[in-house]
Parts: sequence; structure tokens; C-alpha cells
Amino acid sequence: MLSRNEQQQLRAIEQWFEISDPDLTRALRSGRLRQWGLGRRLLCLGLMVLGVGLIALGAAVSNVLLLFVGILSLTTGVCLRIGALRP
Repeated sequence: MLSRNEQQQLRAIEQWFEISDPDLTRALRSGRLRQWGLGRRLLCLGLMVLGVGLIALGAAVSNVLLLFVGILSLTTGVCLRIGALRP
């Protein structure tokens, strides 16, 4: 149970969100957030597959640049995918 002061502060925050980002407020109230399309999912998957491939190739030919780019690509793909899972 919130105190009267906490309820007033919470209402002030809600009003700020309503003014600053009405689309987000509407989405949160309806319980539906924007879904990622097939293109973005394929981008995440492609980056992860490319990263694993470059890491394997870099390890096979002992090329540090390929390893670095592979790790960067894999990390970017994973971060995009994790970001898509968050509401």
C-alpha cells in the first residue's frame, strides 16, 4: 500500500509519461508492445551466424582481425535479440 505522497508522485510520473510519450503510454495501457518483424529477426540471426562463421574462420587461419569482427558481429546480434525480448 502506497502512502498519499507516494501516490501523488506516481501520478505525477504517469502524467509526465502521458505528455512526453503518448504512444508508449498507450501501448503500456493496452498491454501490447510493438513486435519485431521478420526482417529484424533475420537480421539478428544473420549477424549471429556471420559472427560464428568469422570466429571459426579467424581461428582457423589465425587472423586476429577476423576474430575481432566475428566477436563484434556475434555480440551485436545477441544484443539486438535480447533487446527485442524486453518490453
